[in-house]
Amino acid sequence: MTVNSNLNMHQNQIKYIYGGTISLENNDASGIMDLLNAFNEFNISESVEYLQSCLIDDNASWLRLNFSRVYQISFLNENFKALQQFCNNIIVKYPTLIFDSDDSTTLKENALISLLKNDDLQLEESKIWDKVILWGKAQTPNLPSSDEQWTKEDFKSLKTTLQNCLPHIRYFQMSNDDVLEKIKPYKKILEKNLWNDIITKEISSWIDRHSTIYDISEIPYEFKLLLRGSKDGFDSITFHKLCDNIPDTIVVLSVENSDEILGGYNPLSWKFVTSGYGYIKTTDSFIFSLKNGNLKESILIRVDNPLVAIFYSDQNRGPWFYSFGMASNRWRYDREDNNYQLPIRNTKDPFFQLMIMKYFKFVKRRKTYRIYDNYEVN
Repeated sequence: MTVNSNLNMHQNQIKYIYGGTISLENNDASGIMDLLNAFNEFNISESVEYLQSCLIDDNASWLRLNFSRVYQISFLNENFKALQQFCNNIIVKYPTLIFDSDDSTTLKENALISLLKNDDLQLEESKIWDKVILWGKAQTPNLPSSDEQWTKEDFKSLKTTLQNCLPHIRYFQMSNDDVLEKIKPYKKILEKNLWNDIITKEISSWIDRHSTIYDISEIPYEFKLLLRGSKDGFDSITFHKLCDNIPDTIVVLSVENSDEILGGYNPLSWKFVTSGYGYIKTTDSFIFSLKNGNLKESILIRVDNPLVAIFYSDQNRGPWFYSFGMASNRWRYDREDNNYQLPIRNTKDPFFQLMIMKYFKFVKRRKTYRIYDNYEVN
């Protein structure tokens, strides 16, 4: 603020105090902005409203040329509602004025949240996510420069920083590729139910034979924890104890030392038998491999021969989809001898180890689907 503008500001304050008038004769737009801040400090609401009107009605070009600064100032105080609305009307069409500015990472939280609340921003949601993450990193001290070096506490700190911003991200507007590339690396800062929804939308669509993948907002199911491997055990006996006689189950497996996510759907109930081992008929079962860093598109394989879709055996065998399942507490997939055509794995060794195992159930409005899940969703 220059000496002259400082003098004009004090003269205007004195005039207003003694005469109730403001003279803007010697003030340019920048000076009016300084006056606005000064009168706001004195809680002179009538003058604050008047000065905002002067800026918007007579100095709109200057406001646009100095948009980043104006946007920041407008959210310094809740009294600047008119200025905030002016900025928001512009930001809807031109969000890069803020997101691509040098000041984007220094925005006040309420300014960023107001921006995120706009439903009509002309910017892809994945790019908005990128900017929010950059802002969060800038506001969170002592984070390692590389995400790969982050600890659990680092993710927790970022989650705390962004706790008021993340609810305003429209995850359901992102493509599957963007979810995998941009959201998954930061899944630890998301609420568990939200990440479950992101994972579940594809599986839900397959269960319903939906022609397209559900948006997150459309998913008719939710996860309900049924069994946790790290707590209840990874063995087949535990599986049968907690998951038998429950129709419509999904198993999801996270393969150790890889980013593979495999699974299968059984519309019937699982159970063990002491005699009369054999296959059960169904036309609706399927197995799958979800997309990951090495798999660009998820693989869905429906049963080829319904007569031998699901196998019932004794307690030593867990869920079994012809040649894919658990036997003697070991998971295996035989790609050369499978009733579900096209491979979901390309390795020669049929056996594989699992990461942390969890079991869930799917709950639908009209019908209950249960999931027993070996996929870590933390």
